Amino acid sequence: MKQADIVLYLFDAAETKEEVQSRKSDFEQQQLNYLLVANKIDVAGEETARGKFGEMDKVVFISAKLHLHTDLLKRSMVDVVLQGQVQTENTIITNARHYHALKEVSKSLDEIKNGLDNKLPGDLLALDIRRCLYYLGEITGEITNEDQLDYIFSKFCIGK
Repeated sequence: MKQADIVLYLFDAAETKEEVQSRKSDFEQQQLNYLLVANKIDVAGEETARGKFGEMDKVVFISAKLHLHTDLLKRSMVDVVLQGQVQTENTIITNARHYHALKEVSKSLDEIKNGLDNKLPGDLLALDIRRCLYYLGEITGEITNEDQLDYIFSKFCIGK
């Protein structure tokens, strides 16, 4: 569990509050990123489960059988990621083109930040923002090969 980015503790909503609180304390003591998932709210009753576990933080109430609130569980997991609670130190970029694009995105973001700090006008910042978006588009697939060729040939003057 210590190597996991997120620990999902799935428990029956009819379980005792003390048991869940004990697990929650263990997770916090081990400094784990976790979500508590109270399942079977269709059987135990959603209001009953919320009354029992509602004051605890990081609790999501679902019914896996009825697919009730599973979208909320997914959003909660994303929220944990976006709040910077997940350590992604082991991310490896295996595509050389993506690696180059990420380096360019980083450089562009630095230039945008410097421009904002130096109170540059928006039209000058727009160039750096477009450059950043271009390289992000390379990674996400929004930039086609034709766009890449147009970009390359716009940087070179081909004479007679």
